[in-house]
Amino acid sequence: MSSLLIKNIRAVDSEHDICTDIFINGGKIAETGNNLDVLADEVIDGTGLVLMPSLFDMHVHFRDPGLTHKEDIHTGCAAALAGGVTGVLAMPNTKPPCDNPETIRYIIEKA
Repeated sequence: MSSLLIKNIRAVDSEHDICTDIFINGGKIAETGNNLDVLADEVIDGTGLVLMPSLFDMHVHFRDPGLTHKEDIHTGCAAALAGGVTGVLAMPNTKPPCDNPETIRYIIEKA
């Protein structure tokens, strides 16, 4: 797996809002700090970009199964991901309701 250095990115979490460098190695954040001097396979100028923890939407209406003309699991997940949301909790307002193992299995497999 390759390494990546993102320079001058705005990193935001619940305690900080700073401009920093982020070194990612093996798919994990290996080091953060100002003016990191590391060898990376790729370097990205993060000026104007924001790095923050993933977001979780606790109330989505995917309407799948049964009402997929309104939304389905694929389009709902794609929209969430495009907005920086990496996890969702789908409401059980589907037809049939998500209240049995078979329907839950369908949703998990489709997701």
